[in-house]
Order: sequence, then structure tokens, then C-alpha cells
Amino acid sequence: MSSFTVSVSIDGEESILPVKPRSVVAFERNFKMGLAKAFNTDQKMEHVYWLGWEAMRASGHVVKPFDAWLETVDEVSLVPKEDERAT
Repeated sequence: MSSFTVSVSIDGEESILPVKPRSVVAFERNFKMGLAKAFNTDQKMEHVYWLGWEAMRASGHVVKPFDAWLETVDEVSLVPKEDERAT
């Protein structure tokens, strides 16, 4: 899977965050499957939201526990590196 970022929007404020190896490994440990498999054959919106939450947390943002964070988030989307926008 090529490198990418996630776009997280909370209260109308967008953050573009890198998905670093730490977040990929955390995803694979949490969901017990490889990231590539999750996004190619078994994608769930929970995967996208969780990856956004983890990328925020790993980037140093103070975040609520995942389920409480979901109550605050407007949107999370995957952004391929070549389409990355400036923050």
C-alpha cells in the first residue's frame, strides 16, 4: 500500500495528517489484519475513522477515546500522497 495521509474534519476545521508506520502497526494490531487487506477486500468505515483517530493521536493531538471522538468528528477521508493538500 502506498503512503498516504488522512483528512480529519472536526467542527469545520480540517487537519491533514500523515499515516506513519506507527499508525499502520497500531491499526494491524487493533483489527488483527493487514492494512492493505482491510482497505482492498474488507473495508469498513470504522477502519477509516479509526485510522484518522490514530493518526491524530500519533501526531500529538489530544484526542478523546475513540468512541467519544466519533461524536465530535465531521468527516475522515483517505488522501493519497500525490493529492496531499497544504494544512
